[in-house]
Amino acid sequence: MIHDENDQNVVGEYLQNLYEKSKLSPKAKLHLMFLNSAFNLLSVQTLESLINKRTELTITLNGEQRTKHYHLVKPLRLIPIYELRYAMNGNEHLRFLFFPFQHRRQHYYVFVKCFIKMRTPRIDETDKMRNLTFEMYKRVKKNPEYYLEGN
Repeated sequence: MIHDENDQNVVGEYLQNLYEKSKLSPKAKLHLMFLNSAFNLLSVQTLESLINKRTELTITLNGEQRTKHYHLVKPLRLIPIYELRYAMNGNEHLRFLFFPFQHRRQHYYVFVKCFIKMRTPRIDETDKMRNLTFEMYKRVKKNPEYYLEGN
């Protein structure tokens, strides 16, 4: 996760907020556990194996297994930007925008933006967020040490 064009760690702040909510809300805890599983899957499988393929995530919450099936990763028509997808419910769909990046023989998935896409009312910031993520990709490409090493 990196800070965006407004110097905000949007993804980190969202996940931290969800973590705080998960201490009191079983629903938030469920979402956090599925997201953790999704991020873990991205760390152990190749990006290519997840793109536009139906993925199964299973977690255990309070001794009960829960499974979700969906397309976890989707390319966003602007190379190399992708979205990690998570359905919170039938109406709200959480999106984390990222790009793969190689620096000093180290492979990164650089997460920049997250937002909730809604069916009703129709709210879809995908194109706007994709373009902002691409601008951050260009910044990282120009100065990877600053963004990836904290220099």
